[in-house]
This record gives sequence, C-alpha cells and structure tokens, in this order.
Amino acid sequence: MPETMDEKQTQPQPAPASPSASKAANFRLMARAWIVLAGAAWAATIAHALTQLGWLGSAGVPVGHISLSAGGLAVGAAAGVGIVVAVLKKFGGKLDYAKPGLGRAVRTTAYVSITALTAYGAYALYMAPGLSSPWWRVISGPLALMGKEANLRVQFFPALAVFLTVMFAVFQIMNQDKAAEFLIETEGEIKKVSWPARKEYLGSASVVVLVVAIISIFLYVVDHGMSKLFSYMRIGF
Repeated sequence: MPETMDEKQTQPQPAPASPSASKAANFRLMARAWIVLAGAAWAATIAHALTQLGWLGSAGVPVGHISLSAGGLAVGAAAGVGIVVAVLKKFGGKLDYAKPGLGRAVRTTAYVSITALTAYGAYALYMAPGLSSPWWRVISGPLALMGKEANLRVQFFPALAVFLTVMFAVFQIMNQDKAAEFLIETEGEIKKVSWPARKEYLGSASVVVLVVAIISIFLYVVDHGMSKLFSYMRIGF
C-alpha cells in the first residue's frame, strides 16, 4: 500500500554530517594530496638524477627546456607511485588530526616554528647547487610570481620533496597521542600562569631597562678612562 503523508513524516531522516566530521574529511583529503605531491616531487628528482648518471639511456625526452632519458622518467614515475602507495598503505589510517580543538595555540605555534625551520633548510638546499650544476638548469620560465619573474629550476623538486617529507614525518610524530597530550597539557599549564597587570609589567620592564643603561654607561666610562690612563702611563699595547 502507498505510504500516507503522516507515515513519510514520521520516518527517521538521515542526520546531516556534523561540521567536525566534514573538517576531518577535508583534513584527510589534504593529507593525501600532500603525500601525492611529495611522491611527484621525489619522482621528478629521481628521474633527473638517473638521467645525469646515464644508466638508463641518453637524455632524449624533452621536458620544458631540459631533456630526460626515457628510462629515467619510467623509473622515476614508478618510484613516485611506489612511494605514494607505500605511505598511504602504512599511514592511511593515521591521517586524522588527533584531539582537534585542544591545545590549539601551543600546537599551532609548534607546527609554525618547525615549518619555518624546515622551509629554511629546503631553501638552503635549493640554493646549494652552483651555476654550473645540472640541477641549476631552467625547466620553464620566466614565470610571473607575485609581480616578479621567476624560473622553475630542477633543484626545486628535491627541495620540495625534502620539505614535504620532513613535515609529514613531523606531523606523524606530533600527532601521536602522547605528543598531542603533552602539547595540550602545556597549553593548560600556560593558562594557569598568573601574568602581571599591564602597569606592573611596564614598571618592572622600565626598572630593568634603566639598570641595564646605568651599568652600560658605567662600564663604558670605566673602560674609556682606564684606556686613557694606561695609554698615558704607556702600559699595555
């Protein structure tokens, strides 16, 4: 028999996805994209390295302004796919952000600090090859980047691969329950600190600055006076 309107209204409706579940799904998608991008960067790095070694034939496949060997491209692509598959198989179930919403300030500060250090290391690696190195060759460009012209160079890929790999390892370490709990408890302890009032803070800071200034002036006068005295007495150099 056909259902009546009242019966349709009384049937349970599927609950809409919660915002937290949607954010978790988006985070997992971004993590997978991060892994795929790292695999692609390592694939490009391996392909170029094998081409320079000449083990898999001469460079005959044009890629932008450079040429790679067909064997190097094949091995690089296979290595990149293998990296992505292996990492997803190993860490595919560990891509969720542990205990979201807790310890946000301390955890964000830790991630930003480590990201800055890793980015600096990747930039140092990017600038390491000399102008005569095959890693300094231009793949394409000049490209418009924030109003300036820039070239896409080969060493960009190993630098990017190192950055993405290190940050993924950092995420896996800091996302463990013990590490996350430590950072969350650290923020909790910071919130318990009794910070001085603005007036007390400014007063204490002013006293410290004044004392440091007086001591600095005293040391300068004594050093200058003793230097003049020793010079007059012809003592020392």
